[in-house]
Amino acid sequence: MTKDPGAPNGDSRPRTSAAADWAERERKAEEARQGERAELRELLRSRGVERVEAGYDGYGDSGNVSHVTVSPTDVEIKDMATRLADFIWTIAYNLNPGFEIDDGGEGTLTWDIGQDRIDVNHVAFIYESFESVHEDV
Repeated sequence: MTKDPGAPNGDSRPRTSAAADWAERERKAEEARQGERAELRELLRSRGVERVEAGYDGYGDSGNVSHVTVSPTDVEIKDMATRLADFIWTIAYNLNPGFEIDDGGEGTLTWDIGQDRIDVNHVAFIYESFESVHEDV
């Protein structure tokens, strides 16, 4: 960081680079994800959830979490379904940013609540084409 002595009104607040600003935003976003993870984990544990499995997909500039199931299956999570789906999307998107663009991608997320282990299996869809033109051969 540098101070800007030429700033209007003698403003001597530190100036930061775009890279430093980006790194700070990323640090705060990761902190928020970890906080949400800890809160959801405790809520799920308190209800007896042992495992969360979810599917997500996206293409053409949009996407969503298509399903969320918990084990044991008789545990009720309707009141936190949107919050949990948002968290799942955030994790998947953070690992594969922009996957919903163009041909898209899909994946599954599995969260072992007891071990607090999240595994994500992601597939990116990539359309390729090769053109060959031959005239007057």
